[in-house]
Amino acid sequence: MKPALILVDLQQDFLGRAGLEPPTASITAQAAALLDGCRRRRVPVIHVQTVIRADGSDRMPHWQQADHWECVEGTPGALPPPALAPVANEQVVRKPMFSGFGNPALDQALRALGVDITIIAGIYLHGCVRSTVLDAYERGYTVWVAGDATGSTEPAHAELSRSWLGARAARFLPVQEILARLDQPGAVASVNR
Repeated sequence: MKPALILVDLQQDFLGRAGLEPPTASITAQAAALLDGCRRRRVPVIHVQTVIRADGSDRMPHWQQADHWECVEGTPGALPPPALAPVANEQVVRKPMFSGFGNPALDQALRALGVDITIIAGIYLHGCVRSTVLDAYERGYTVWVAGDATGSTEPAHAELSRSWLGARAARFLPVQEILARLDQPGAVASVNR
């Protein structure tokens, strides 16, 4: 088993949106516990982020149409909370649209590490997390989603996504169960060589 943790859009602007469920503090705490647990187990971590240029020229078309601005390069809103910030040996991949795999660098990094299991946490389950899960599945990765470290501003849509993905493309597991699975003998040894 060769896992890697992928954190999707855990950035201040997204975490600050009204109506986020579970609440921001809960998502952040669970994601931080998962991140810390993976780091202690030497599981590779990749931070997938939406960051747009200051002139907005690379915003998604629906953001341009709505004159929507979030996660602008160089602003505090584009950064993750301190507990989820990347450290020196962790790769940051900027995604152009919904899926982290929209940037080929994500798949290239996973392949270079020999990863076969992607552990995904982040926001939003109804959008970017869902798209990243589907693309990971399509590329042949086993997908675990940290169910208590994901959130959405559209809870009904998120629940449908969870049900649909869970029946097809991913296993939704709580953070503590993921960490327990990583503690099984030989679970991550081959990643760390």
